[in-house]
Amino acid sequence: MAVELKPGKGIPDLEAHLSFHGDPSARLGTVLQRFREGKFEAEMNALAQHPNSPPVVWAAAEIINATLDDGRAPDPYVVTLALALPTAVDIYVIRESGFTESLLNYASWHSFVSEDHSVTRLRTRQFEIAPGESVILMTKFIFGPIQSFRLAMETPVELEASTFSSGIYHTAFYAFAIACLVFFYGFHAAMKNWIGFTYAFLFTVALGFIAFIDGLLFRFAYPDAPQWHSPAGFGFLFAISGVGLFVAGRSIRVDGQETFMSLAVSALSIFSIIGFLISLYSPSPYTALAAYILLGLVPITTLMASRLWRRRDGDVQISSMIVAAISVVCVCGVLAAVVTGWANNFVLLPDAVKAAFAAMLLATMTSLTVHMMNLRRNHAKAVKAQIEALKEEARRSQELLEAEQNYTRARELAALRQRQLATASHDLKQPLASLRMSFDSISSNADPALRSRMHEAFDYMEKLSADYLKQTTPEKEPSENADSTESISEETGQGRQEEAYELSLVLGTIHQMFNEEAISKGLTLRMVGSSLKIQVPALVMMRIVSNLVSNSVKHTLTGRVLVGVRRQDRHAAIQVLDTGPGMSKEQQMAFKQAYVKGADSSGHGLGLAVCFELSEQYGLNLTLISEPGKGTRFDLLVPISKQVSGRI
Repeated sequence: MAVELKPGKGIPDLEAHLSFHGDPSARLGTVLQRFREGKFEAEMNALAQHPNSPPVVWAAAEIINATLDDGRAPDPYVVTLALALPTAVDIYVIRESGFTESLLNYASWHSFVSEDHSVTRLRTRQFEIAPGESVILMTKFIFGPIQSFRLAMETPVELEASTFSSGIYHTAFYAFAIACLVFFYGFHAAMKNWIGFTYAFLFTVALGFIAFIDGLLFRFAYPDAPQWHSPAGFGFLFAISGVGLFVAGRSIRVDGQETFMSLAVSALSIFSIIGFLISLYSPSPYTALAAYILLGLVPITTLMASRLWRRRDGDVQISSMIVAAISVVCVCGVLAAVVTGWANNFVLLPDAVKAAFAAMLLATMTSLTVHMMNLRRNHAKAVKAQIEALKEEARRSQELLEAEQNYTRARELAALRQRQLATASHDLKQPLASLRMSFDSISSNADPALRSRMHEAFDYMEKLSADYLKQTTPEKEPSENADSTESISEETGQGRQEEAYELSLVLGTIHQMFNEEAISKGLTLRMVGSSLKIQVPALVMMRIVSNLVSNSVKHTLTGRVLVGVRRQDRHAAIQVLDTGPGMSKEQQMAFKQAYVKGADSSGHGLGLAVCFELSEQYGLNLTLISEPGKGTRFDLLVPISKQVSGRI
């Protein structure tokens, strides 16, 4: 059916009114006759004369200027064609009289003619259709790799507006793409990320191919050398696949080492070089199909690389998976549209290619930029953690130094106290000896029992002083022939062989020492003797038991203090019991430490600490059982002598 023109308006979607004829060898007259006979078809079916030639189709539409013939001048029109990479296009207008005008004669092997182009579209010269006139618009398409087109008939005003809009659209796209690539190059060069830098180069090649599709390279690079048109197109197409496969192969390497997969993917880029060399001699549709197949392998291998990155770097590379998925969908969709012509009725293929390019460029930039930022952030965290570790090590070193200094000061203080104790013990020897002589001279007529107790007391004090002096005197280095075990035993006092003696000797002496004090406080000090013999040094036993009895007498206000012995297998259990105020668990733990004493104590807080220390030193077992208000009980477990076993 004829298309009616409205006054002052063109036909923006003329391809919807076209009918098609697919005879590539027919001439214009023959095709015109078949159109008038109704032999054209509604669906386009482009045919080639032979397999290595491009497909050809004729398209025609009858157009009627429905404006009333009121004597006005004919209306001017221009036909525009948006078709990427056409091989040749001829457009004719045939009037009712049979007069035929050639509006456009474009061929890719001709030099570039700017008058035949409106930005990226082909355009005819201006022609007129008078009011009431009917014409046939006949177009012969010799397609290149793309069969998606837009055909429109516009008035000069509409052409000016559409040209301006198209110029703004393409300027914005290329400005955006170039700005992104400049940032892409600069960022990854600064980060020294050469994989990202090569991806930027890949997108640069892809942008060059889009400029080739839009005819911008033909317009600005080689307008007078159309023979470069086909090599440039195939060169860009194979360059995209070659660079993409090479970059993907480099990305699949593990820790910088080549693998079978990385070598295989990198080797695929060689097929791109071979395909380009073949295209120089045979730029056929089959060569283009091979280029499309290689191009489709690029997002697939990129997806493989992104999966490897995720396994190696963790979820930080999830963005790479998203980029690869978007790339696969976009590229496969564009390739499907190229091969099948599916996009003809929806969107022009060059616009789809631009959208896919922008999506992949933004996604790749975002992915690689985020990845580099994460790597830098992780590096900064690692450096910070290392700095913190060094600070912690320095702090520990400082603490160790302070501890060593404190230890040195403690040793010096201990040495000072040892010297003071040695001096005091040494100074006490002469006064004790003088006091003993004075006592002997004045006690010749005293009670023998009293003299005996006083002599025992003097013996105890002199032995205690001598023992302190011996302990605080530095020992000589052991000789080479000395037995190490014997030296250690002598140091601790555990290995010295003492003569066996009965416990009654120690207990009787202690009873004599503290009985008068107990009586003066109104207490009963009862001592139950024992014939069991032990070999623990008598001075040690005196020090432990006397301190226990002294504490009991001192802190018991009413009642009694009982000292006795029970036999437990091969041990003698010396028990000291009192009816004093008792102690809580906290007090028991505290009083085992040196210089800790009760609130009402006038001592130095050493008694119990000395008892527990000596017991541990000589392998004895001293236990404490006490409850507040119920008195206290001490049990000292002493081994019975193996020489003679006595009876209680």
